[in-house]
Amino acid sequence: MTRKRKWMLGIGLVAGVALAGVGTWVVLNFADLKASYAVSQLRKAPTDEERAKAADSLIAMGEPGLKRLVELVRCPDQHCRTAAATALDRYLDTLPDGDSRAVALVGQVLEGFPTAEASGQAAVLEMLPVMLKKTGNIHATKCKAVVAAGLKMPEPARRVFTTRLAMHPEVQMGNELVPLLTAPEAEVRQAALFAVAAVEGEPLLGDEELFHFLHDSDEGVRKVCRDALVGRDRSEIEIALGRRLTDPDPVERLKLLLDLRYDDDVADPEPWLERLSRDVEPAVRVGAARVAIEVSVVRQLNCPGWIGRVTDADPDPTVRRIAGYFRRQVASRVDMNVRPVGAP
Repeated sequence: MTRKRKWMLGIGLVAGVALAGVGTWVVLNFADLKASYAVSQLRKAPTDEERAKAADSLIAMGEPGLKRLVELVRCPDQHCRTAAATALDRYLDTLPDGDSRAVALVGQVLEGFPTAEASGQAAVLEMLPVMLKKTGNIHATKCKAVVAAGLKMPEPARRVFTTRLAMHPEVQMGNELVPLLTAPEAEVRQAALFAVAAVEGEPLLGDEELFHFLHDSDEGVRKVCRDALVGRDRSEIEIALGRRLTDPDPVERLKLLLDLRYDDDVADPEPWLERLSRDVEPAVRVGAARVAIEVSVVRQLNCPGWIGRVTDADPDPTVRRIAGYFRRQVASRVDMNVRPVGAP
């Protein structure tokens, strides 16, 4: 055998081994290569329909394709991101609740949320309803982190969307909605008030706090507030009183004192007077004490116990002095053990 022939055989052997190695690598990595090709097709697709078709082909590949879609949810390209999120959302919806595949996939999506760009985080937020439905409380901590971020997103529509998620049984972040009640956007205030006021069990807002929203600048917010009060069995008279009780104009609150003194439509004015005795305006506080004392005299009742708080502990010395004067006029009728049975 000549030296040239040996050299050629050696080259052929090396090439054969190399080709065999390449073939083996291709066989072992065929699924990933196929997924990479599908991703390339999705990125280059000119229409939503073609992008959806490419995303569905990734779903059909199983784990390799799903992994690529999870990555695409966080990509900066809006079209690719939307196609990936929609496909994953649709795939999750086909799985039974609590399915191990859903649990694993949702975990992957949530894992990348903290490092995703704002657009990617918004895409994950939109997927949260189906993720919660399929996994329950398994990923509750991470889901709460997504909700917390959603409530702070600059887009009003995102915050409105997140208010509903905050009240989900597996999330229960109603307290986080309270800051949104003062949001500059009316639609955000309306959504937050509806969620907070409609919560079952211990209310996040008392009736008196709700009364303040009867003065909101937005009609929709005012309607949500009124509906919530009606749902709490507040009568029309009580709602009207509550509106006046929280009127930002102190003159209107002083007028309310006169009506509580002389209007017989209010069967028991004392709880309302007690609230007015804690008003920010000194004139309203002392007026509340005077009216309460006069009502107790007219109706031959003991003076309510909170009168002592006004006369002895009010921060304004003038209020203490004037209220004390009226209290002494009926000293024989005062029973400090009497306490209001209700409150506005």
